[in-house]
Amino acid sequence: MTTIRPNFIALSPDRSTIIGCHNLASARTYADGRAPDLRPFKTDPTIPVKAFVSPSGQFYVVTLSGVRIDCHNAATARYYVKNGVDAGLAVDVLISEVK
Repeated sequence: MTTIRPNFIALSPDRSTIIGCHNLASARTYADGRAPDLRPFKTDPTIPVKAFVSPSGQFYVVTLSGVRIDCHNAATARYYVKNGVDAGLAVDVLISEVK
């Protein structure tokens, strides 16, 4: 397996990190501090859920407090199991069930 080494080296604006870049434009972007921050951030806390499939084929997840959230497909249910459901979404579903 061959490894492609970066052609350019950039120093972060705060001079704390050396970043390897494959082109000059990327190196300048990092050096100027214009590169996007790719660290994930969460606005709402998430709630862990378990996924289920109804006999009719409907995918849904259930929070530990018993709130059922219907999902469009299996991929959405898997995403919620892996990442959790936003607390805001769970509250909205709970309010709609009460009405």
